[in-house]
Amino acid sequence: MLERKVFHESWYRIAECSLALRPSVRVTRQYYRGVLWFVLYEPFTNQYFRLSQATYAFVSRLNLNITVGELWQKMLAQNQKDMPGQGEVIEILTQLYGANLLFYGDADDASQLFERRSKQEKKKVQATLLNIFFLRIPVFDPEALLCKIKPLIDMLISKFMLIVWLITIGVAIKFGLENIEAITDQAQGILAPDNLFMLYISMVFIKLLHEFGHASVVKKYGGEVHTLGIMFMLLAPLPYVDATASWSFRQKRHRVLVGAGGMIFEFFLAAIALIIWANLGGGPGKALAYNVFFIASVSTLLFNANPLMRFDGYYILSDLTDTPNLQKQAVNHIKYVVEHYVFGRQNTEAVAHTNREAFLLFFYGVASFIYRIILFTGIIIGISRHFLILSVIMALMLFVSMILVPLGKFVKYVSRGPELALVRSRAMAISFSIIGGILTLFFMLPVSDGFTAPGVVEAKKYENVVVLSSGTVKQVLKQNGELVERGDTLLLMQNTELLHLLEQKSAEILETEFRYARALHHSPENMLPIKRRLKVLRQEREELQRDQRNLAICAPIAGVWNSHDIEDFVHKNLHKGDSLGLVLNPDSFDFVAVVSQEEVARIFADSLHGVQVRLKGNAFTQLYTTKLQAIPVAGHNLPSEALGFSGGGNIATQWSGYGMATAEPIYQVRAALTEHNPQVPRLHGRSGKVRFALHSNPLGLQLVRKIRQALQKHYRV
Repeated sequence: MLERKVFHESWYRIAECSLALRPSVRVTRQYYRGVLWFVLYEPFTNQYFRLSQATYAFVSRLNLNITVGELWQKMLAQNQKDMPGQGEVIEILTQLYGANLLFYGDADDASQLFERRSKQEKKKVQATLLNIFFLRIPVFDPEALLCKIKPLIDMLISKFMLIVWLITIGVAIKFGLENIEAITDQAQGILAPDNLFMLYISMVFIKLLHEFGHASVVKKYGGEVHTLGIMFMLLAPLPYVDATASWSFRQKRHRVLVGAGGMIFEFFLAAIALIIWANLGGGPGKALAYNVFFIASVSTLLFNANPLMRFDGYYILSDLTDTPNLQKQAVNHIKYVVEHYVFGRQNTEAVAHTNREAFLLFFYGVASFIYRIILFTGIIIGISRHFLILSVIMALMLFVSMILVPLGKFVKYVSRGPELALVRSRAMAISFSIIGGILTLFFMLPVSDGFTAPGVVEAKKYENVVVLSSGTVKQVLKQNGELVERGDTLLLMQNTELLHLLEQKSAEILETEFRYARALHHSPENMLPIKRRLKVLRQEREELQRDQRNLAICAPIAGVWNSHDIEDFVHKNLHKGDSLGLVLNPDSFDFVAVVSQEEVARIFADSLHGVQVRLKGNAFTQLYTTKLQAIPVAGHNLPSEALGFSGGGNIATQWSGYGMATAEPIYQVRAALTEHNPQVPRLHGRSGKVRFALHSNPLGLQLVRKIRQALQKHYRV
C-alpha cells in the first residue's frame, strides 16, 4: 500500500480550533476481519459513525484545552501507529461535525473550519432529490410503542417460532411446487390496471410488517428505533424504519439478523399467503392472497435480499464480509484504480489492504451499477406496457440520476478536481479518448447487423398418414425409417364390429331385394320406395366396405416412413383421424422460420449478406441454404408446435387450441437446405434457428431502431 499523504494545504483552517466529542456520545467496539473498529452513537440525534482504531485514537483525545494542531503534533512526535494524516483529520472532523457528534469552543474558528457545511447540506438535498426513486421522509418515533410490545417481540423472536417458521415454509414450498404452472400464469396479470389498487394495498401492509421485523430484532438485542417514515420506492410511498442502531451491536450474528429480520417476516407471510391461495377456489380472496405472496417473495428477492442494492442484503453482505461502508469503499476503490493505474497519480492511498478485498470492492462496485441499470430498465419496460406516460417520466429520472449527473460529476472531477492537479493533462486526454472511443464504437464503427428467428426443418414433399377407419392394430408391416413405395401397406387393422355391420347390411339388402321381387308380381305401386331403400342400403354397404379396405393403412407417396412410436401401436385401438406418422421425401428439405412483423421487411429492404441455419444439438455446425422465400401474408399458425410456449419454444401462443395459434401475427420464411452434412441429421420437424445477416450498422443505430420498433409495436408511436 502506498504511503499516505501526511500534510495538507488546508490544515491552517483547523489547526487552531479546540474541539471535543459531545459528552452524550456513546462508544462501542466491533471487530471486522480481526481489525478493531469503534462506533460512535449520539442518542439525542440517533446518529452513528464508525471509526478505525487509529482514527479513534486521535478523535478520543480531542478536548477543549488543546488545539487540533497541537494534539496532532503531539501524537506525531510520539510515533503513534497508523497516525492519520492532516487530510484525513480534516475529512473525519468535517464528517463528525455533520453528524452532530462534535462540541467546539470557538464559534468563529469553527465557522471557518466547517465553512463548507452549508454546501454539504445543499448537496444532501440535491442527492435526495436525484435519488427520488428511494426518497425518505421521517414521520414519528416508534420507540415508546416498541417498549410496550417488548414481550410480544420476545415471543416472536424465539426458538419455538423458528420451528413454526420452518414448518410453514416447508408446507408452502410443497404447495408451490404442486401449483408452479398456475403461479407463473397468474403472474402475467400482476400489473393489470384492475389489480393495481389491490397490489399497492398489499405492498403497504407487507412493507409495514417488513419494517416491524427490523425494528423487532433491533429491540430484541437492546437497540433503539427512533424513526418510522415514508420511503418513495419507485415513486410509490411505503413505510420504512431506521435500524442503524444495529451498528453498535458487537456480535456479527445480531447485526446480520437485524438485516434479515424484515425478510424473515415477509417470507413467513408469503408462505401463509401461498397456502391460502392454493386452497381457495377463486374470488377476491384468492387474488389478494396471490398479491401478498407475489410481493412478499418476488419483490423481496429482487430488492431486499439482493446485496447489489443498498437494502437488507447489502448490510448483511457488509457484515458477513466484515466490510463496513461497502458501497462507499467500492466507489473509492474504483476511483483509486482509475487515478493510480489509468491517470498515473502517485500520491494516492489504496483503499483495499489485500488482493481479495480489492477484487471484492471492484466487482461489487461494477456489478451493483450494472444491476441497478438493468433492474430499473426492466421495471420501466414492464410498467410501460400499461402506463406509458409514467414510464417515460421514470425513464427520464433514471437517465438524469444514474447517467447524466454521474457523467457531469466525472467531467467536473477530471477538468477541475484538485486531486488530479499534477496529472490533469493525462487524465483529460485519457478520459475524452475513452468517451470518444465509446461514441465512435456506438455511432460510427459498422458492426455486423442481423437477427435470428426460430424454425423447423420440413421436407418439401411429405404426407401425413392418418387413420381413415377406426379399429385395432393387428400387425405392423413397415418399421420406422424404412423406404416405402406409394401404396405399400404400412400396418393392418381389424374391426370386428365393422364385420358384423357388413353382415347385417348384406342381410338387409338381401331382404330388400326379396321384397322388391315380390312387389314386382303382387304390388307394383310399392316398387319405387323399395328401390330407393335398396339404393341407400347398397351405398351404406359400400361405405362399410371402404372402411373395411381402409383398415389396411397404405403409404400415400413414395419416401421414408417416419413414425417413432409405430411399435407401440400393436393391439392399440385407433380412431378415425388419428395421426400415425409421416411419409416424406428425403431428397429435399426446407428450413421454415417464423419471423415477426418488425423484422420480415428487413430481409428484403436491407441487403441480405447471408443466411445461417443451426439446429438444436448441432449448434456449432452451419447448414447452407438457397432460394429464400417469404410468404407475403401474415398468419397465426406455427409450422410446428415445438416453436410455441407449450412445446418449449419462445413464441407466444394463444391460450386456446393446441399451441399452434400465435398471439401475434407472424410471417413464414422458407430457406432451402442444399448440401447434406452427415453429422447433422436433417429430420423433419427438428427445430433450430436461422440468422439473417444484413448490412452492417453501428451499435447505436441498431439500438435506436429496436427502440423505435418497440414503440411502434406496443404504443403505435
